[in-house]
Amino acid sequence: MTPADLPDDRDLDEGGLDLTPRADVAVSPGRKARRRWAPIVVLCLLGVAVAAIAFQAKGASLYFKNADEAVAQKTSLGTKRFRLQGTVVGKPKVAEEATVFKVQYHGVDVTVRHTGSEPAMFKAGIPVVAEGHWNAAGTEFDSDRLLIKHDADYKDYDKEHPTRVDGDQSNDT
Repeated sequence: MTPADLPDDRDLDEGGLDLTPRADVAVSPGRKARRRWAPIVVLCLLGVAVAAIAFQAKGASLYFKNADEAVAQKTSLGTKRFRLQGTVVGKPKVAEEATVFKVQYHGVDVTVRHTGSEPAMFKAGIPVVAEGHWNAAGTEFDSDRLLIKHDADYKDYDKEHPTRVDGDQSNDT
């Protein structure tokens, strides 16, 4: 090698940077291909995640209708899914693998045919939200999910039952 072939490092003696180009190291074709596909794979995964979130959020977009509103809008609602709100009136009856009961709101009754499990507190006089749709004839509300609607009024059971055992006491001695 002759001195003319060596890089000019005069600036290095004065604290400068060596900006001479270096010979590129050959990158294997497989590595370039992986770099090209990585953003596409990440975008596909993001698309799948967004689709999953949108699918899960679909159920959250169901809206509530009070019994009187649902009856008034029966033709426009058709057989679309929505949540029906009202208070259970009368005693629920079990018929043909379904529980049939009436809900009422502002004096308007709706017959509900529920084909799922009932919550433990389900009984007459309790406000409920039934999720489902009008049947094809528009005569009954077909429900497959039932929620109990309750308020935040809790009784002070310590005063009513002074001898009750606290849950944090153990029987181990």
